[in-house]
Amino acid sequence: MLKRWIPLLSLAVLAAVAWWLWKGNTGSTLAGALTDFAVADTASVDRIFIAEKTGGTADLRRTADGWTVNGMPAKNFQVDLLLETFKLVELRAPVPKSMEANVLRLMAGTAKKVEIYQGGKTPSKIWWVGGSSSDHYGTYMVLEIPGKGRSGVPFEMGMAGFTGVLNTRFHTVIDDWRSSRVTYYPRLAEISRVDLEVPAEPGQGFSITYKGGDSLRLFDANGQAMAMDTARVQDLMLALRNGSFEGFARQLSPGQRDSLLRSTPLYVLKITSTRGVQRIPFWYKAADPGAKDLSFEPMTGDINRMYALVGDTALVLVQRFWWDRVTRPASTLQAPRASAP
Repeated sequence: MLKRWIPLLSLAVLAAVAWWLWKGNTGSTLAGALTDFAVADTASVDRIFIAEKTGGTADLRRTADGWTVNGMPAKNFQVDLLLETFKLVELRAPVPKSMEANVLRLMAGTAKKVEIYQGGKTPSKIWWVGGSSSDHYGTYMVLEIPGKGRSGVPFEMGMAGFTGVLNTRFHTVIDDWRSSRVTYYPRLAEISRVDLEVPAEPGQGFSITYKGGDSLRLFDANGQAMAMDTARVQDLMLALRNGSFEGFARQLSPGQRDSLLRSTPLYVLKITSTRGVQRIPFWYKAADPGAKDLSFEPMTGDINRMYALVGDTALVLVQRFWWDRVTRPASTLQAPRASAP
């Protein structure tokens, strides 16, 4: 009788040992919470904190007016790229056992920490993002879930519908994260008044009042009503809907920057809206060294760009192609006089 039960007992023991080995093999199994990198509900992500070993950080937060980075407006499309990555990330392959130690050693010195928040003070998931795989189609990552722990092994991750590495999307270069918007008034009805000062030619300043619809009025620098060229005034207003800058004026030394900010601006634009008063000064920009005009004569001024100060802190370069529509002299906004019969 006992001999009859021995095979069954042996099978039960073997099954128990196999189950124990499977549960304990965290280095190779693809099951379990610590391989679940994806965030299905990206609409609930309200904060993304990125930290690099160099000490750089980028703190992205969702607000009613859009995303911010370190308290400043951020490029929404850049954040959308991260959210897309969170949603579509997928396991490309496990890291071979023979490579695990080396990959983890490299990640210990270079990996970026990406904290993903979904409404709480504690991140729901933390990605440790390392370098790329040898074929440059995958990115080594380790997942950590607060309260559950961190995976002891790395995984090679990719993204559905995308070929390439993912680690370049996670960086702390704030200039690249910051929004390039100078003015943003998608609903022009928010604006009630636009003023332009021209310090070198005060008589070319003007004011525009707006009460919605076609209710636009133009006034000269003394507050006297002017007959206006409606098409040009409307074009000026439309340019304010989404005006941007080309880049930050990082080529200036601190002394040059301070000197410029202390100098008299070319123009001072003031926009009064439901958000308050936005003030934007513009300055002359010298031509780049060696720049020549169409006659091959040396240029003294940059005909394509000028400086502007955004948010009282950021000195930027703006393109005159766009901003000359706004900073034009009052005389160009005046309605043409009817010719005598």
